[in-house]
Amino acid sequence: MSKKIFSAQDWENVPSEIQQAHTPSIAPIYNKVEDDVESVVREIEQCAIDIAPHYKDWVELGFALVDGLGKNGREYYHRISRFYPTYQREETDKQYTHCLHSKGQGITIRSFFHLANQAGISLAPFSKEHLSILPNIQNGKTGKWIKSEEELPAFPECVFEHLPPFLNEVVNNSISVDDRDTILIGAIVCLSVCFHNVCGVYDERIVYPNLYLFVVADAGMGKGALTLCRELVAPINRNLHELSKRLEQEYKEAMNTYIKGKKTDGMTMPTEPPMCMLVIPANSSASSFLKILGDNDGIGLLFESEGDTLSQTLKSDYGNYSDVLRKAFHHELVSLSRRKDREYCEVANPRVSVALAGTPEQVRRLITDAENGLMSRFCFYIIRFKRGIRNVFATSDISQSKNAMFKLLGDKFCHLHEEFVRQGNYSFSLPSDLQEQFIEYLSRVNEECCDEVDNKMQGVVRRMGLIAYRIMMVLTAVQHLDNVIHKSSSDETVQLVCHEFNYSIVMSICDTLLYHAVFIYQNLSGNQSKRFNTVSQETGVYARRNTLYNMLPATLKKNNLSISKINMSIKEKKLGGRPKLARYQKRTKCFRVMFTENDYIYIQSKAEQAGLSVNEFCHQAAMDCQVCQRISPEMVSAIRDLSGIANNVNQIAHQMHIYGLETVKQQCFSIISEVSRIITQVKNTCHDSED
Repeated sequence: MSKKIFSAQDWENVPSEIQQAHTPSIAPIYNKVEDDVESVVREIEQCAIDIAPHYKDWVELGFALVDGLGKNGREYYHRISRFYPTYQREETDKQYTHCLHSKGQGITIRSFFHLANQAGISLAPFSKEHLSILPNIQNGKTGKWIKSEEELPAFPECVFEHLPPFLNEVVNNSISVDDRDTILIGAIVCLSVCFHNVCGVYDERIVYPNLYLFVVADAGMGKGALTLCRELVAPINRNLHELSKRLEQEYKEAMNTYIKGKKTDGMTMPTEPPMCMLVIPANSSASSFLKILGDNDGIGLLFESEGDTLSQTLKSDYGNYSDVLRKAFHHELVSLSRRKDREYCEVANPRVSVALAGTPEQVRRLITDAENGLMSRFCFYIIRFKRGIRNVFATSDISQSKNAMFKLLGDKFCHLHEEFVRQGNYSFSLPSDLQEQFIEYLSRVNEECCDEVDNKMQGVVRRMGLIAYRIMMVLTAVQHLDNVIHKSSSDETVQLVCHEFNYSIVMSICDTLLYHAVFIYQNLSGNQSKRFNTVSQETGVYARRNTLYNMLPATLKKNNLSISKINMSIKEKKLGGRPKLARYQKRTKCFRVMFTENDYIYIQSKAEQAGLSVNEFCHQAAMDCQVCQRISPEMVSAIRDLSGIANNVNQIAHQMHIYGLETVKQQCFSIISEVSRIITQVKNTCHDSED
């Protein structure tokens, strides 16, 4: 058996290597998968129907065939795709190659059968054992949305093929797949707060592009890439700070003038200037948070690279604005009143974005359970664990550092944003055909998630729909940053229409985010891994002992186990005080029975014949036994006397050990005579019972 060689480059996943051709060896999910695919494809050809009329379905079809057939699925992809009106063999071939090179999409061969079934192809001739693939079928192992941490997908390659030019520049500065995904979703969230002049109508209500994000990873696993995204909005935040300083200086000068000329008629006291900023500190008090929002027309970005900062603030009495965040997600009016100083704050139309990074434990501290309303309002992206060290000396040029590159991108965005805001207000809309696809997608995903997880997932799916709509708004706005729009009137609202490629990108992103949201939901609900639980995990020797214990066979023979060599008893640490027992525990009395080796073997054989364990056999024997002879009162008295003498002997032995034999001689004679008396009494009692 050959050993695997660790490759640091494979772990690092630098951009140049992401594009290299690498075909994964994919095992089919069952032996006759190709035969079943062939049969379904023949049915499709006979009916001459397109089972993937939309781009997203077409991409999903490619990943499904790659999962089940690998390279062998290419020709099937062509045979299915040729029914599309504008089918091109070169484009289809290119797309399938992309699917082969991508990893971790979370799409299986079952999606192919699902698309065929949706298009009207009957799956009745096929075995249900093979086709437990439809979204409402539960068998534990075939759930589409429930994944382990290692199986969580990354954003598919198709997401990065048609990104808006500015976002394409941003993600090109990544050094790995997870780094690229983190930077993309982080940039979208940070930029969302800047498009406060873009709105759309979703569920008959006006919504803005604001998003909430939580990047989750263990310490040192790369979630720090999110901090680079802050540089994209740093110039705007800096300009607002400078404006705030100028206004503060003008206020002080006006105040001095007012104080000096207070007696002059007609002078009014100057108004305190607003505190202008874009990025709001997470450790602000509730009143300070609302005041900053009010000073900035309800616009703000809550950015924190350590999730603990926000969670600790929300736990405090002065900083608990969790309800404000929940309301701000839907732009609801938020208000705060304090009795002291007659303080009252109100923000009518909050437009807040949130970007957080933290460990799994920090997620638990911020969102204590799955029913917490914050959970369904957040996008979660989990960076999977990868062992290894990447080359930290890839560049020594400060001008080529990530900080320098993102500062340049921030300056560029600031310039583009000024022109974008100068154009006035924008109205976003989704074409009617994409609206139908959107509703169909949400309906299908909602059914799948409710069936596979539970009905409470419906809230997560519904809000994921709103999140998807907002990401479309951001991508469309970024797409128009470079476009110069000439308006006939200054009051005219510019119309932004979502294109199909932006729609496909967003739906692929939200597909991935939903997998991660289901994983978080499962952990917060306690239905899956205990990774997010507050209970500390056993490590070291205890973990190895438990591993050994779990490897033991179900039935263990005594002659195969040496107690003297393996002692795995772990005593629980006493926290002090007397443990409280339930009533049934108080009534339960346990007895330890000692057997000789021969007796144990005999009882064990009898127990096996009866189909019982040794414990069950002994318990049954004790329950079925009958009293042969009752102990007489005289015998009970003798037993008590002997017990008392035994206690005296222990005391005498202790005294003799300290002071010598001479000091206890008289006591020894007394005990010997007493024991002789008891023995005589027992003999007489036994003779009387025999007679």
